[in-house]
Amino acid sequence: MNIGKYIENLGSFENKKIVLLGGTTGIGLCLLKHLINIHAQVILLAIEDDIASKLKEEYHLLDVIHYDQSSYESIDKAINELLSKHKDFDTIVMNVGVLNQTRILDNGYPATIGINYVGARYFIDTISPRLSQNVRFVIAGSFAAMFSYNKKLDLKSPKRKALKQYNASKAYMEAYFYKLSTERPYPNIEYVLTEPGLTNTAIISGFNKVVRFLGKYFLKWFFHSPSKASLCLLTGISSKAKNGDFITPRGLFHLSGYPKIRKLPSSRRKPYLFK
Repeated sequence: MNIGKYIENLGSFENKKIVLLGGTTGIGLCLLKHLINIHAQVILLAIEDDIASKLKEEYHLLDVIHYDQSSYESIDKAINELLSKHKDFDTIVMNVGVLNQTRILDNGYPATIGINYVGARYFIDTISPRLSQNVRFVIAGSFAAMFSYNKKLDLKSPKRKALKQYNASKAYMEAYFYKLSTERPYPNIEYVLTEPGLTNTAIISGFNKVVRFLGKYFLKWFFHSPSKASLCLLTGISSKAKNGDFITPRGLFHLSGYPKIRKLPSSRRKPYLFK
């Protein structure tokens, strides 16, 4: 099977209206290209205004809205603009993420946690009560969330190393997905969690040159491409997925390969994070 054949088997995406948060690089850009090729309509929310504008022109995107997930003010502004201009979208893809940022945001959180978890959750919590149509959130997770935490963490602590901050942000986002998908606070909203496996994306750009070089070629040689990795998100958008689904690559340790739809393992359900 090739990527084109896999996408063909997902069914029609014609007339689907997708809000994509973060689609200017890596997996998000690959997803955007897939969506355009299968005639979906895309509204792109991104911080890189120049790149986003070029993408709008090149791919005839429905709209581009400035969006910075590190800022509550920017999130509020983007939501207001989105809802004032577009009321009939059916999917929101949560794909914004960073790995190795040491700055502290205005809200006191380290950027990795503040963007990957706090900002993402703020977006979901803020827009959800304003949605009257049926909407599905497709959340980009990470296998890093499997590294278990046995207690609540001080998420504002700047002392935690970069990878531990990343792991914590993904574990908390995964736990929040589980809470939302099981409690369904808004019956018109569904939640799907995805993992891309391992692939070479812009998320490693915050590391030094040696790590970037090794990561780039190691990931390229031994794991799948960003184009194939983005198929987990695409499957989450498709009619084959439903509320509570957990979509990962089907290969060894779920790190590479075509998507497989399953349920979040009981060992990774972390409701205690919200007690």
